[in-house]
Amino acid sequence: MAVEYKPLIKLSHPLKFLIAALSFGCTTLAVSQTNTTVASKNYHISSTKPGTILSAQAQQPGADYAHAGQRFLINYRSRGVYGEPIVASGFVILPKGKAPRQGWPVLAWAHGTTGVADTCAPSEDYAGGPVHSYQQVADAALDTWLARGYAIVAPDYQGLGTPGGHPYMNATSQLHTVVDAVRALHVLMPGQINKQWLVMGHSQGGAAALAVAAYGQKDAPELNLKAALALAPGGYQYEGIAEYAQTHPKPDTNVAAFFPIVLLGAQAADPAINPDNLVSPEMQLLLDQGRKRCLSEMQTELKQSPDRIFKPEANLKPLLDYLKLQSIERMTPTVPLMLVQGTNDQLVDPRGTYAYYQQVCKAHKPVVYHSINGGDHRDAVRQSPNFSAEFLKTLNNGKIPTSCSAK
Repeated sequence: MAVEYKPLIKLSHPLKFLIAALSFGCTTLAVSQTNTTVASKNYHISSTKPGTILSAQAQQPGADYAHAGQRFLINYRSRGVYGEPIVASGFVILPKGKAPRQGWPVLAWAHGTTGVADTCAPSEDYAGGPVHSYQQVADAALDTWLARGYAIVAPDYQGLGTPGGHPYMNATSQLHTVVDAVRALHVLMPGQINKQWLVMGHSQGGAAALAVAAYGQKDAPELNLKAALALAPGGYQYEGIAEYAQTHPKPDTNVAAFFPIVLLGAQAADPAINPDNLVSPEMQLLLDQGRKRCLSEMQTELKQSPDRIFKPEANLKPLLDYLKLQSIERMTPTVPLMLVQGTNDQLVDPRGTYAYYQQVCKAHKPVVYHSINGGDHRDAVRQSPNFSAEFLKTLNNGKIPTSCSAK
């Protein structure tokens, strides 16, 4: 189904207002430099080429990044759900010192669920902000990659902090924004970035990492995708979340807070899905909150779940069909994969992650599964540095990592 792309101006960052306003022509932006050469460039705002840099703003790396040399907020050209040209945002963090002769290898970081409002974009994180608690956990893990000599690019995804809605968990959109962010990094730092890259994601980003693992090589053949790391990936039998709401009318508040994000994300991808026509009157209040609040805020503020998520007569088939198309079991990795999952995760069912692992093994694809006994949803991120170190060591030794049975 084809849709007309109509961006909405709903940006909070002044740099993003600039990008939304400059629809044609080009602008010259000077980027400050310290240890790395980033020349003033003519950024062609009208270009629709994926990975085109639309703006770059130097920022302080922050205290959580002990091994960071530079940080940039970027806006770049990407592709949306239907391949339409969009503006996407994100941040770049470079290691200290000069790039090696072959250039820095790249880690693309796909973040977990934050919400669908513009204030939920991780690139706009600030102390006390709605995504700060989560971002601090991610920052600690990402800093270990800087210490390893990797340049990091972290997209916000379509519609987070940029025009249009955020199609939460849409596999195609997440693939595009991650791959095009890596392309943008090469444009930003010409000659200083190696074509080898890895993708790592958590929760929502874990599903994004799996989409990249399945389709990233084909989508960006000019790059060299080496492996993927999915930490507590969401999206196994994704339609089950809506089916669960039908059989559990009053879910836990932490679970209920996800429903506005799921429903509004589906609508952003397919406008024919109108959640206002599906939800109960009491759920409507939470849905409206989801349009302007982030997940952490809704989880904190929601004291009691709605008695019913959906109207009794609601036709959920279009929604269920759409969600099923985004499920991770449709994705078969083409590169080595590492999965990490906590056994006490209350947001991603460990049984689903393990079932996906078994599916990949049956497809005879290289995959490593790490279970964290008693680990919660964020422990998959916290403990990822140790698991990824062994995974990388195996890859760098020219071996293919796998924990699948030889049967």
